[in-house]
Amino acid sequence: MVRYILGFVFGSLLFSCQNTKAPDVSHIKAEIEIVRTEDQLSKIKSASDLNKLMEEHKAFFRLYFSEVLSISNANNPDSLYTAISGFLTDTLISKLFSQVETKFTDISSVKVEAQQMYQYLQHYFPLQISVPRIYTFISEYGYQAFIFQDDNGNDGIGLGLDMFLSPDIDYKSINPDNTNFSSYITRSWNRDHIVPKIADLHITEIIGDAPGHKMLDQMIHNGKALYIKELILPKIQDSLIFEYTGEQLQWCQDNELEMWSFFLDKKLFYESNPVKIGKYINPSPNSPDMPADSPGRTANFIGYKIVKAFMDRYPETTLAELIAMKDSQQLMEKSKYKPTRK
Repeated sequence: MVRYILGFVFGSLLFSCQNTKAPDVSHIKAEIEIVRTEDQLSKIKSASDLNKLMEEHKAFFRLYFSEVLSISNANNPDSLYTAISGFLTDTLISKLFSQVETKFTDISSVKVEAQQMYQYLQHYFPLQISVPRIYTFISEYGYQAFIFQDDNGNDGIGLGLDMFLSPDIDYKSINPDNTNFSSYITRSWNRDHIVPKIADLHITEIIGDAPGHKMLDQMIHNGKALYIKELILPKIQDSLIFEYTGEQLQWCQDNELEMWSFFLDKKLFYESNPVKIGKYINPSPNSPDMPADSPGRTANFIGYKIVKAFMDRYPETTLAELIAMKDSQQLMEKSKYKPTRK
């Protein structure tokens, strides 16, 4: 069962960040196995080959064939092989396989980054995180990443490599009417964002849903996610954490006081209308009524700043305690957050 499908998200230019206070996790084991299912599938020559492959990774391929590729007769071996053969020999799919093979011939750097992330995840959440097996696949531009229950009952990660080919692929040209393929979203569909997006899957599962529908609830909740993401990815750039370009992140840093004042003046903290607050907390090319060069999700940036101010003020607070705090107003008041003019 797919538990979470990673939402579409963010940036490319880098804004440097190194967490010099990151704990030593070198003693934590996090050896990751990556199963290249697109390579394995491309080598099958018969229904027998396909059956053997499915026996090796039952849970993944059951999910992949029925949900990702939407093959209606996935339980019938003969019709399944016919469908897969047609899929693999399709001209566009063959080209896509070739592009993925060229782009990701060597994914050892992704493996190293993922192992480091899981070391930190296990450090901060030892009872909630186990190191999953990662299954790469080709989804025909349908799925980017998800968590599912693997054959051993542990977490497995599905990773659609065809959704990380930017800038080599112009995703917008594939389906111009699909807003999920807008440039402000697809600019993050590259190798640099693979591990941060896997991190998002786990963080989403760990912190659950926002405690309310007001923008303050949403931005504090998303701020917690960003704060945790920064902790488990201490060696990557801020731009990858916040899903901004370097220029967008710099804009937020330079205009922190103005954003805070804007939300206060417009009385948006307690607004619950999704139409009015959506672009301040969800992916968007910009933030309404702010300067043209403002990015979207500016409320999340302020939410992170509030959460960080709270944790700096109360350093004894554990992450479990932070996550359990559902009163967004109280957290904001206790943080004593107050941006200063640059």
